Amino acid sequence: MLLPSLISLRRPTDSPLSPEDIFGSSLGGIFTDDLQNQHGDDPNTVILYRPSNPAYKELEFRTADVDGEEQRRKFAHYLWNAGILMAELMGGRPGENRARDSGVGIESISEHEAWKDGEWWTSREEEERWSVKGQRVLELGAGVGLGGIMSALTGAEEVAITDYPAPPILDTIETNVSNNLPHDLRSKMMVQGHQWGDFVSEFATSHAHRHTRILAADCLWMPHEHENLAHSMLHFLSESPDARIFVIAGFHTGRARVAPFFEETVPLVGMQIEEIYEMNAEGKRRPWAKERDGGREDIGERKKWLVVARLRRRAEP
Repeated sequence: MLLPSLISLRRPTDSPLSPEDIFGSSLGGIFTDDLQNQHGDDPNTVILYRPSNPAYKELEFRTADVDGEEQRRKFAHYLWNAGILMAELMGGRPGENRARDSGVGIESISEHEAWKDGEWWTSREEEERWSVKGQRVLELGAGVGLGGIMSALTGAEEVAITDYPAPPILDTIETNVSNNLPHDLRSKMMVQGHQWGDFVSEFATSHAHRHTRILAADCLWMPHEHENLAHSMLHFLSESPDARIFVIAGFHTGRARVAPFFEETVPLVGMQIEEIYEMNAEGKRRPWAKERDGGREDIGERKKWLVVARLRRRAEP
């Protein structure tokens, strides 16, 4: 099972699919050497995400109708594979029912079925490390808000979803929250604008060191923003020793753009890596490497892979 196979598109009924649309939407499954890693861009098309854990219902998302080049450069008008994997990790292993009133119990899915190809897990202990149940969650660079919405569905105590403070982006996230969460869960949510490195806003000052889990999916493609992003992570992260930051990013823009965040920025700002590895769209793993093939990594191959990391504040000696 590939990450893109969890996504389907529902286009407007007054816009019938052309042969090119049908062919284009299936390319990732036919030509796996050129894996599709972004979904959306058309604000009139609904992105449907079907979690691999059947305890959770299908979710639907719209992408922002961004205004101008500055907003487009944030790429918040896509759903990326890193965001899908973040949702899968928080959603838990199939059969480990954390969903509310889903009617699907652990007994209904065998252990064998819960551990098949496409499963993202190696152990129950690892699943618990990615759980946000009972946590105060903040999502940075949220895009469509999938990570924050899944956090609410999996039992987070409260959730703040943030992205670049542009009305089209934030309004779209608000719509996605309303479309996917029941009223009682929406009462635990907030959607706020936050520009990385800006800590003078009312939201930033009131939520300093509040959140026990920070999510960042595909936020590392701008090296010049790495320090601002890292400082935002630490600003909002709780000072509890159990607080963690979850980071997942694809290599589609190049490993050289992503690696400096972990190799240079993380230790520079006072964080440390608790665990880091690479995972492809099928769930296969390999060790993290800051460079592969002498810097000549094949573009089609690297698009299949993501870096997955858990970070924490650096422990005092």
